Parts: sequence; C-alpha cells; structure tokens
Amino acid sequence: MGATDEIVLAGALRGMLPGPDETHLLRAILHRGHSARMAWDAFRGPERDLPGLFRTDTGNRKRLGPLLLASIRENALEADPALLTVLKTATLREDLRVDAYRHIARHVYRALLDASVPFVVLRGAALMETVYAQPSFRHSHDIDLLLPHDAIEAAAAALRAAGLVDAAPPAWDHGRALRHATELPVLLLRRVFRIPFYRGDHADVAPNGRSWALDGVGPLMRPDATDALLQALVRASSSGGRASLVWAVDAWTLVHGNESVDWPAFEDRARVARAELPVATLLEYLVRELEAPVPADLPDRLTASVDGTRGMRRDVALSGVRRARGDHPDLERRAPMPVAHRWTRLRWELFPSREYLAWAHDDPPAPLVPLLYLSRPFTVLIDRVRWRLGRALRRR
Repeated sequence: MGATDEIVLAGALRGMLPGPDETHLLRAILHRGHSARMAWDAFRGPERDLPGLFRTDTGNRKRLGPLLLASIRENALEADPALLTVLKTATLREDLRVDAYRHIARHVYRALLDASVPFVVLRGAALMETVYAQPSFRHSHDIDLLLPHDAIEAAAAALRAAGLVDAAPPAWDHGRALRHATELPVLLLRRVFRIPFYRGDHADVAPNGRSWALDGVGPLMRPDATDALLQALVRASSSGGRASLVWAVDAWTLVHGNESVDWPAFEDRARVARAELPVATLLEYLVRELEAPVPADLPDRLTASVDGTRGMRRDVALSGVRRARGDHPDLERRAPMPVAHRWTRLRWELFPSREYLAWAHDDPPAPLVPLLYLSRPFTVLIDRVRWRLGRALRRR
C-alpha cells in the first residue's frame, strides 16, 4: 500500500470517530477543572437548547446525563435550572433502573452458578460494577455473557428453569438470547465481537479474567482491564452503538482505573484479534483529542505491524466504519475528504480484496466471485440510499 493509500485509509477510518461537538462534551464530562469548563463552554454555545437536547436523547447523549451532572457539580460548570432538572430526573431514573437491573443480574448469575455453567460477564454488566465510581454512571440495556460453545444450551436451560423465556438472538452471533419478565435481554454469546473476522471467544478471554462478586453472588468472571479496553474499542469500530459515546467513556475509565492496562499485552492481543487498524485509529483519538494516558507511539506500532493481509484488514475495518455511519450528529460538520481520496475509498468499497469477498460470503465457489463483484455497485447504492434516508429522518 502506497503512501497516498495510507493517508486515504487513515482518513476513511476517522469516519467512526466522534465529531467536534461530541469531543467537547466528552472532555466536559471526563476532564477536571479548567479543561472541563473550557470544553463545556465550547459545547453549550450561546443559543443551544441543552434541556431539549438531553431530554429528547439526540445523539444518544441522554445516557451520559448522570456523568454530566456529576461533572457539573464537581467542576462548577455553568448550567441553567432547566438543564439541571432534566439531568437530575435522568439520574434518578437511572438509579432506580440500576436497582432493578442488579436484582435481575444476581438472579441470572445465581442460576448459572448453580448449574455449574462457565461464563464471563462482558461490557456494561461488568464495567458498571467494577470500573465506574457508581453503577448508575454506566447505562446497560442488556446482560452480555460469553460462554464456551458447548455450554450455550446448558446455560439456556438453566435460565429457562429460572423463569426466563427465549428471545430472538442477535443477528451477529449464533448463541442464544433470553429475556426476563421485565423484558431485559440476556445474551449468551459465542464470541465477543460483532464482526467474526475479529477473534475473541471464551477460550481467549477467560484465561486472563478477573474474579469478582455481586452482592455476595459469585465467584463471577469478567475480562481484565486489558481485554475490556480492547473489547470496547473493537466493538465501537464495528457497531452503530459508537454514536452513544459510551465506548469513549469506557476506554477513559479503564485507562484511569485501579487495575492497570498491560500495554505490551494489549498490543499482542490486538494483533491476535486481527483488529490493529481500527484499534489504532480509536487509540489515536483518545490520545489526541481526550489526552488519555495511552502510549503515544502505540497507534503507529499497531498500524505498522499489519502484515501482507493488509487488503483484508483494510476492507473489514472499512465495513465497520460503514455500519450506521449516519449516526453521528456532527457528521456534516467534518472536513470532507479530497475528491481523489473519495474515489480511492469508493474503489475499495466497489472492488474489495478477493479475500474479503470470500470471507464475507462464506467462501463461495470460484465461478461466483465475478458475479459478486458485479453486484457490488448495487449493494453500495442501496447502502447509500438507506444512509441518506436515515439522515433525513433524523433531521426531521
């Protein structure tokens, strides 16, 4: 890949990063003192309807309400009474929700422990209890559990016996999904990441796990801080959920947590997961825009380490960028790519590597590959139309 292609790829991957307003909000929440106040002043602007912005959940900012309220109090940020009322209401609602969520989580964990089913508690369910200062600071709308492939059915049976019922599993995983009577989903996952190209299953995560307990229910297993950070970044690179900005708060909280991130191990695990390119882009954002304590040369080392399968790595990473690409409120405010760069990116989208097509279509017979290339323009066109319609609806 030439120097120009490297520049184009770097610019394309930045399409999954928060925009300027989102970055100001993150800094106002995560930083302290003068830095937080400067970011807050830049975010709120002179004529912005902040109560309406957080009340209507524009850009998924409502999930950050409890954290923002805590920052307003700690950093003496200026906020009008109407905004404070909205944030206090959101915080109270989240406190009540957390109590119900934790009650259900204990019920689920106890049922699986009694059935001697091995599992690792992932994402919000683990982070809210073990990393955040208060559980209500980390919203979680389901309980994600990672299991060995051969334990999925036993776990589902144990949860049915505990009163949960079957639900439709997530499209990106062939595990099982159940739901509590309150409609809270419980996902029994075979792999960590939405894009199966990125490696990560129970055998990869459990050996590095940490033991913990929830109000006496345990021992439970969660990822260590190094794995949890990697999971947050890879998930953000391949999910529309990155628009909520929770991934950035997770990453910031993990690198500032009581449990240190093992950076050499993180680098090795990112390579094993084959996620060097998107992880490098997100780490660069954390360093450059949020001033997170991440080794400054780590993004470059990860990018430089990608081997001869770079075309495949590139195409998978770009497919993650395209997922829900209209979800960022500040998308239109970003500096557009030069025309030549946009043509290069379009060429990659229309004519991805043969390895990527084989992977994306479950290794089709060789005679079908030319037909797949011929169908790419129609697939891309449909995707663009869907994206523009979604953006128009959000504007309305």
